[in-house]
Amino acid sequence: MNKLKAMLGGLVVIFMSGSLSAAMITNGDFANSCSLNGWQTDTDGFAGGTNDFTLDGSAPNCAASINVDYANTDVYYAANTLFQNLDLSGASSSTFLLTMDFSVFSESNSNEQDFIADYFMIALFDGSDYYNQHGDFGFLVSPTDIDGSQNYNLSFELDSSFANQTNWSLDFQVLLGIAGFDTDFFGSTLSISSVSLTEQKAVVGASTPASLALFALGLFGLAVRRKTF
Repeated sequence: MNKLKAMLGGLVVIFMSGSLSAAMITNGDFANSCSLNGWQTDTDGFAGGTNDFTLDGSAPNCAASINVDYANTDVYYAANTLFQNLDLSGASSSTFLLTMDFSVFSESNSNEQDFIADYFMIALFDGSDYYNQHGDFGFLVSPTDIDGSQNYNLSFELDSSFANQTNWSLDFQVLLGIAGFDTDFFGSTLSISSVSLTEQKAVVGASTPASLALFALGLFGLAVRRKTF
């Protein structure tokens, strides 16, 4: 019986669970807002061109689109970037769940002889360099060719070291594919339906989960039955 009591006592465990805070990105629901409010645009280091950033479709199926290499786009030698400064305020132990739903499309593809893939990347930017979700140099999504159509639904858990840091932005960037000094003049688009960022607060406490309690009762019954034989 003493062994059983000790076993039951050991079933009280310390656990960690997450609770989510309010949205931390302004206007991340492009599908319904059909607006670029809260976001900034950049074309080759200057203000974004009119046709380089568009809103396509209608609610609830809008998308914020980044376009390159079309006849009417202004991007010429580098990239179009859609970005927003992030609110990373929270508890020091919090992580941040970043989710995104987007697609890419190119007018041509690698089946064409003269196809030169434009490409995209997604990263956290501190004003100087690009970083991944762990705070290391790199990308959330490394430079990836746009070759036909592809849908993406991604999530990243930002490390707790980001908590309460400032001057970070989330950058969606589409870059021209260039061979020599020429592009293939086939357009490419990255279309974003939604982006969200939520604080995940760590909660530590004592609990006896129901499954463990039932397991304990089973052990007790087993011990009693054995004693009666």
